[in-house]
Amino acid sequence: MTIENIIDIPRASGSATLSPNVFEDDTKVTTGTVDVAGKSYTYVFWGRNNNLPYEVKRLVEKNSVMSQNKFFNVLTCYGRGLEYMDSSTLDDEKPRPTRDPEIREFLIRNSMKRFFAEQIFDLKYFFFSVAVLILSRDNRRIVKVVHKEACHCRFEKAENGRVRNVIFADWEDNNSPSHAEVIPLLDEQDPYGDLLARTGKRKDELGYFKAAPATCHKYAIVCRIPTVGSRYYPVPAYSAAFRDGWYDIYRLLTEAKRAKIRNGQSIRYHVEINTQFWEDRARAKGITIGTEEFRTMKDEFINELKKYLSGSENSDKLLWSEFQSLIDGKERHFLKVNVVDTSKAGSEYNDDVAEASNVLCYDDNVHPNLAGAVPGKAQMNNSGSDKRELFTMKQSLETLPHDIMMTVHNTIIYFNGWEDRVEPVVPLILLTTLDKKTDAVEGSTNNQQSKEGGNL
Repeated sequence: MTIENIIDIPRASGSATLSPNVFEDDTKVTTGTVDVAGKSYTYVFWGRNNNLPYEVKRLVEKNSVMSQNKFFNVLTCYGRGLEYMDSSTLDDEKPRPTRDPEIREFLIRNSMKRFFAEQIFDLKYFFFSVAVLILSRDNRRIVKVVHKEACHCRFEKAENGRVRNVIFADWEDNNSPSHAEVIPLLDEQDPYGDLLARTGKRKDELGYFKAAPATCHKYAIVCRIPTVGSRYYPVPAYSAAFRDGWYDIYRLLTEAKRAKIRNGQSIRYHVEINTQFWEDRARAKGITIGTEEFRTMKDEFINELKKYLSGSENSDKLLWSEFQSLIDGKERHFLKVNVVDTSKAGSEYNDDVAEASNVLCYDDNVHPNLAGAVPGKAQMNNSGSDKRELFTMKQSLETLPHDIMMTVHNTIIYFNGWEDRVEPVVPLILLTTLDKKTDAVEGSTNNQQSKEGGNL
């Protein structure tokens, strides 16, 4: 993958260098080396200059539609948060979270709700997340789980088709960080079996997984959304917005609209004064034309007129003046006030901005009506039933990321021997019709139970 430098659009300009190659697959793998505890590790660059995730994060943050879409996707995926349900209640009408003291203490001490949200953010931004399991001193139990931000993670170059370690460091504009953490990576296909073999709990009959030194108490698990042709780092589906130009189109349109409004004239009135008006006024006041007194008279009149026309206290006032009709039928005005229409400054871009917003929402798999990307009476404001169906469809699409993230929790539960006591579940908010006498029911993408919920 490669990334080209993105040139910011000047604030008062409506043009810029485009960025069609923000994400671009590259068969060549660029590597670097980093020294940790006296040992050298070869890692794979994430992007041409190893700065890709930071560039993507910056670009998303600069686009109001894309940034809000990401947050909306996190919220819908989060649902009502991860729960470790009591296995004995799964067949009940209303399954209950576990009350087991040991498990509840584990959930509380690991801030599991926050951990779950952090994993979702990385999954929605980069299509993979990294969790680190920390074991007890005797390697018999998992006592802590920690989220590692994906943008700071790099994969060690594979040996015999397998990546051995994840290297965690601040790589932004720094390909050789002085402080880095090397974390052994569990097999992505079978992290539980790999962990059993490494800790000596169970021998791998196929001999694929080997025991690790007893001094190793920390292992990483990667939860990755499968993508076509993915190599080390997955290519998110929304990255097409950078390649096909719609990200740049939206940015150019908003910058052009802002420049048009900023640089447009802020004149509210255009006043036309006939030269004969000044001569008649001077003659009536006994003032000689061309003198200093004549110029003072003109300034005083203009200032009075300006004061009369401006200010909220002068709204709805009446201004009248006389005019003549000449022999040819044309009007001859001595004083005429014209209102300058500035209400439509930049409005010629509105339809194009709405179109670009729709495409960006499509790239993020968010319906514009749900995220409020295209508000206004002229836009397609669906009925409540349509919105409910859209929300239900959106929630049902979170099955894949939920199943992917359950890898970490199933590994924890089975390694700690809790498989007969709890089941990891993500309750979702499912909107209902009015005849159900409740606004929502609580359901899950990874079990078949649902229960009535309160008002939203």
